This record gives sequence, structure tokens and C-alpha cells, in this order.
Amino acid sequence: MDQAAAKEAMRAYTSNEIRCEWAGEDPAVVRLMPANLGFQFAVMGDSDVTSRVQNVLVEVANSFRPELRQRLEKYGLLNPTLQWLVRSCRPGVTNWQEYIKPQNHPAAFKESDFNAERLKYFASRLKPSVNLLPVAVTFQYVDAIAPLGKAVPGIDYPDILPEESFVLPFGCAIVLRAPERRRKIRLRAAAWPFGDTIEYVWKTTRGAKIIPWQSADYKKNENSLVDIIYDVSTCNPRNDILVFAKFGDDLYGPPTIISIYNIPYVQRRYVKNGLESITYLNSSPHVLYDVSPIWIPHTWKDVFELNARGKIMSFERTLPGRINGDKFSAIGELIHSMSSSGSPLLTSKVEYFICPDSGTLKYREVGEEIKYRLGESPYRRSGE
Repeated sequence: MDQAAAKEAMRAYTSNEIRCEWAGEDPAVVRLMPANLGFQFAVMGDSDVTSRVQNVLVEVANSFRPELRQRLEKYGLLNPTLQWLVRSCRPGVTNWQEYIKPQNHPAAFKESDFNAERLKYFASRLKPSVNLLPVAVTFQYVDAIAPLGKAVPGIDYPDILPEESFVLPFGCAIVLRAPERRRKIRLRAAAWPFGDTIEYVWKTTRGAKIIPWQSADYKKNENSLVDIIYDVSTCNPRNDILVFAKFGDDLYGPPTIISIYNIPYVQRRYVKNGLESITYLNSSPHVLYDVSPIWIPHTWKDVFELNARGKIMSFERTLPGRINGDKFSAIGELIHSMSSSGSPLLTSKVEYFICPDSGTLKYREVGEEIKYRLGESPYRRSGE
């Protein structure tokens, strides 16, 4: 969740520093962790489990042939190779078809995933010339308005925090905040550090549409350039997008993972033609961590007014202790007056801020009032 910590984990990943992070004792962390990081070993178990697992990993690294170990360390590939080895030797992973299934790449490992004798045996048999490179991704957005790509805080959704917790070459963490149901991201993949693979395989834990996007070098690097369209309602609470570099026949490197987190404090309710409401909760049994780095508590509920096509026309916000709610336009402007048909005529922009007393998210009017002529209602650029 913390950008600085993620950067430090990535630095260790590419600097041959073998280390583990404790993920707690509850097995539910596998599903409920905000992000799945393929560039660190997160291990669940008792308080000493990380020390035991780290000792196993050091023994496995010492089992590499000296010439292989030297080459891996030269290019910062010791940890990616260990990740590949642990993941390919997990119980139940018997072939490469099983290896690339998302369910075989959990957010946190169990201690039983680290069979020392098995791992050391396979490590000692790896040839010095083996190439099992990780994938570096470039995270981008599509300029087209629908489905929505990049969402702007305070404009596309009520918050001051960005949707990106961190965007790094070996993993990205996204927190969904905009009300749009359909979202789109664009990803570019390249094997690291050499970039000499010719094929990439993409997988998702939830339903998503993966579409190659046209580029001059598309045919050179098959499936290295993709647009991914996903449904927010299926991210429960997380959707992981995995990309593997393929080397030769049926040989895939360690995954790079993009995690999309639908924080359980945000309860979206859908009707047949679109979004009905968003309720912001104060607590949830599905949040096992202190998520304050990525979440500012909200204390309201937004109920949306949709047209027959599911397009957001306006929404009403109700706050605790108030009888009447505030009405907002589709783009989040506070409505002061409306036409008989429900179209905003006079609005003002709002800014969001953290209340110093309660630590919760608040909002206030800013700037001059905005006038709209009848029939010129503002609309969400996504079309929803």
C-alpha cells in the first residue's frame, strides 16, 4: 500500500537481496490483501515463518551452479529466478499449463510452498545458460473516453487520493475510486533486462477483455502491447492481471502482476441498466490491515439518477444527521437549482479535504457559480 515500501521491495528484487515479508496468520490474506506483489516473498504463518523461509531461499540460491549464480547476480536476476523456482515447484503445479494459471500465483505463500530439498534439487540442475527473465511493464491509459481510463481525483470521483498506489516496472497497485463500471488500461511488456523474448502471455483472475493494440513493433513482440477492459463489479475485492514472458517451448518466466483493488469500504449497488448507489462504510470484516495509506474514511451515501441507457444524470448525497441530501451533477458539481426535468441550471464546483478534527473526507464549495442553459447538462466523459 505504501509507495516508498513498494519501491524498496522492488530495489531488493533487482539487487539480489533475499528477504521475506510477513503476511500474517489468517489464510484469508491471500484473497483480501490489497495487492499481489510478484516481486517479493510474502509468507503467512507464525511470527518466525519469514526467518525459516528466508533460510531456505538462501540455501536454494547456494545450490545454483557457481557460473549460473555469478551470471544471475551480475544482472540482478537472483530473486526473479528464485520466484520462478518457488512458483513452478509449488504443490499441484505439475506442468506449464498449470504454472500460468492465476490461482497458482497467490498474494501470500504458505511455508509448505518452500520444500527445501525439492527446490535445491531443481536449482542444482539449472543450466548456466538458462534465461527466465521477468517482465517490466509500462502502465498507460487510453485517450478514448469510453471505457474510462485515467480518473482524476476531485473531478471523476470524490476523493483527494489518486487511484494509483504505485506504478512500478515489476508491479502496479490500483485502488478503484471512480463510479464507472467499465474501465480500461493499456500495458506494454518487455522482458528485463534484455528484452529478447518474442511472446508474452496475459492472464487475469477475474473476467477481463485483453485486446492487442496496434503498434509498429506489434508483430515483432507478440502480445507485448495490450488494452485490458475490465468490469469493476467483478473485482471482489481484487483483480490480478499477470503477464509472463515465454522462452522457447513451454517455458515461462516469473509473473509481473497488476493488482486492481475494490476496497471493501466502498459498497456499490447495481441495477439492470447501471449503478444505483455507492455506500461508504466505516468498517468491514474483509479489511485485515490498516489501509489508511490508501483510504480516507467517507461518511456518506451517493444515490444515482440514471437515464434509460444507464448514463449518470445526477446523484444525491446523504450524510449522517442530515434530513436533506445535497444534489450533484454527473460531474460532481454541487447543484443549487434544477429545471422541472431534473437538469442542473446553477451549480458550483467542490473541493475535497481531510477534516483535521475527525480525519474524515469533507467537501466545500469553491469558485464562482456555474450557469447552464436548459438542455446543456454536464455529462461524464466516460459516457456512463
